[in-house]
Parts: sequence; structure tokens; C-alpha cells
Amino acid sequence: MTFILRFAFLASLTSVVSFAASWYGALVDASCYDSAQNNISNGHPGSTDTKRALRTCSPSKKTTSFSVVPQVGMAVHLDSEGNDKARKLVLKGGKKSPFMVNVTGDNVAETFKVNTISIANE
Repeated sequence: MTFILRFAFLASLTSVVSFAASWYGALVDASCYDSAQNNISNGHPGSTDTKRALRTCSPSKKTTSFSVVPQVGMAVHLDSEGNDKARKLVLKGGKKSPFMVNVTGDNVAETFKVNTISIANE
């Protein structure tokens, strides 16, 4: 009986690690955006121009790795399946700056496992 209770407790803890979420934000080229955010020369990390990075790192048809940048918070990297879905969306949606999207899925470690991604209604 103790084993079953311990197993049930551990199983409930694993559900906390991976939780469903939805995000609204700008879809960006992940490598470009990471580079822009890490390029802080003689300045405070909080002084980076996020809007400029969003415009500069807007995805193109050549982008293969994507992130979603919410209005408040840190960028969320998409998993490989999410990258494929985002690429199809960019090819269908054309060039936009910023490219605003709604994403649903699960937060797993440092990536976002995408269930759905769609262009946000502005």
C-alpha cells in the first residue's frame, strides 16, 4: 500500500513539470533573436531594444528555428515539430513585422512542445 501511495505522489509531481499553456506573442527567428538579446555592448541588459530585435528578427522563408516572444517575459523556443508548423505558417502568411501568433502546447524543459500555432487576429 505504501508503494502505491508513493507512486501516486511521484506521478502527481511529474504533471507539475510539464503543464499545458498558451502564448500570444511575436514569432521570431530564434538564432537571430538570441544573438540580438546577447549583443549587449557597454550597456545594461535591460536596456536592449526588444522592438528593434522583433523587427530585425522577423521570420523569413529561410528560417528553420523559431521562438515566440510574449509582450512580457522571456522568449520561448519551439520544439522541432513546432518549428515545422511555424515554418508552414510563415510560408502561408507571408512577410509580417512583427509576426504575431497564438501558440498552445506544453512547456517541457526549455522548449515549448507545440500543439497548435496560428496567426493572431490583430
